[in-house]
Amino acid sequence: MADDHRTVDPAVRGSLTVGDRVVQKVALAAASRVPGVATATSSLLGRDLPRASAHTHGTRARVEVDIALAWPAPAASTAQRVRHAVGDAVTRYAGVQADRVDVRVVGVTDPAPATTVRVR
Repeated sequence: MADDHRTVDPAVRGSLTVGDRVVQKVALAAASRVPGVATATSSLLGRDLPRASAHTHGTRARVEVDIALAWPAPAASTAQRVRHAVGDAVTRYAGVQADRVDVRVVGVTDPAPATTVRVR
């Protein structure tokens, strides 16, 4: 009869590898929830924002996040909140320690909807 998986020492059961793409998705979700971060599609930048990339090695990761700010959000404090939110989320949800989280502010958007004035 095979050993019951609950009686086998966890160290000999195997391992779990968290891929770059998983860490990237967690980072993207965390960055998107930070106040002041705009969700934008930029034809000038040629990409959707926020955007994240991750490089994992075992249980460690380096994460890079590009964001657009919703005017008039302050760049430095918003980037700092993104850095902390991404680091915490990657640790909590992916089980990977973010050794480094780089945040780049690559754009600013006007959160007010465009209005059109029609003259008759």
